[in-house]
Amino acid sequence: MIEIRNLNKTFKDKNGEVVAVKDVNLKINDGEIYGIIGYSGAGKSTLIRLLNLLEKPDSGYISINGQVIYDSEGETLKGRELNLARKGIGMIFQSFNLLDRSNVYDNIAYPLKYTGKSKEEITSRVKELLELIGLEDKINAYPSQLSGGQKQRVAIARALASNPSVLLSDEATSALDPDATESILNLLQELNEKLHLTIVIITHEMSVIKRICERVSVMENGEVVEEGDVYQIFANPQQPITKKFINSASPVGKLEQLLKDNAITYDNEKGKLVKLTFGKDSVGDAIISEISRKFNVNLNIVLANVDNLREGTLGNMVAVISGEEEKVKETIEYLESNFVRVEVIK
Repeated sequence: MIEIRNLNKTFKDKNGEVVAVKDVNLKINDGEIYGIIGYSGAGKSTLIRLLNLLEKPDSGYISINGQVIYDSEGETLKGRELNLARKGIGMIFQSFNLLDRSNVYDNIAYPLKYTGKSKEEITSRVKELLELIGLEDKINAYPSQLSGGQKQRVAIARALASNPSVLLSDEATSALDPDATESILNLLQELNEKLHLTIVIITHEMSVIKRICERVSVMENGEVVEEGDVYQIFANPQQPITKKFINSASPVGKLEQLLKDNAITYDNEKGKLVKLTFGKDSVGDAIISEISRKFNVNLNIVLANVDNLREGTLGNMVAVISGEEEKVKETIEYLESNFVRVEVIK
């Protein structure tokens, strides 16, 4: 488990102090894929660098797998002890950070060269990792000969060379095209399952969170403003910033612009514009066709989207329900009684 308590970090520049991380408290379970999302400047990258003390906190507490890494009121790892702890924490970056003049073998072997392992042991481990990432045939290739996705696979292999229990990913898919991104996310999920690897993913893309994470924290101005299971966050976001992220990953997010452009027209005296969220207890039911017959109302679908999350399917729909006022009210009550969350927009 990764435990973070009351963690703070402030930077000083010519304009004064910048609060990068403010009173963050998190618990990340063993073997979990955990997401931290925020826009540029939210503090997410600083937070992940604090976990292995690439940046030193101002105050707070960090422990990983029961070992205290940092405690502003107690002992903090330094020197050799810190270096040993870091071997249990792998890290991958957006820019890959490969050695351009070294081939794939040497890039992966680099963290092992000063561990006392023999050349045979190092070669065996490199080949094992290349098989794990599916690049056995690239052992003698140089970074300039690899695609972006292949470079990131090599970076992942290098991060895993010392058999870490935790892998930190700092915007690792941001520089990749959609196909390479999907490939890397699939690989991370496979590594999580095969190695029981705890993975912490920093990203500004809600599509990455949706695709691979089990739980997520949303950061804004250095603070965690919302946290929870990915499914619950998508189904019922509380904070404006969270809603903005979710809308960015869904066609339903176009609603605000459509309203601005007056692209949705209806008689608001006879109907209501609603957003319907179909959770795993309601997706697949024939509720929409039922309500038209049952309550004699018209339901005009404006936008619709279905997300396949790790915990189940989540559907969103924007629609106009029109008819007699009492019947529209009964329709909404019926939807809610069947586990459909209804948000009246207009």
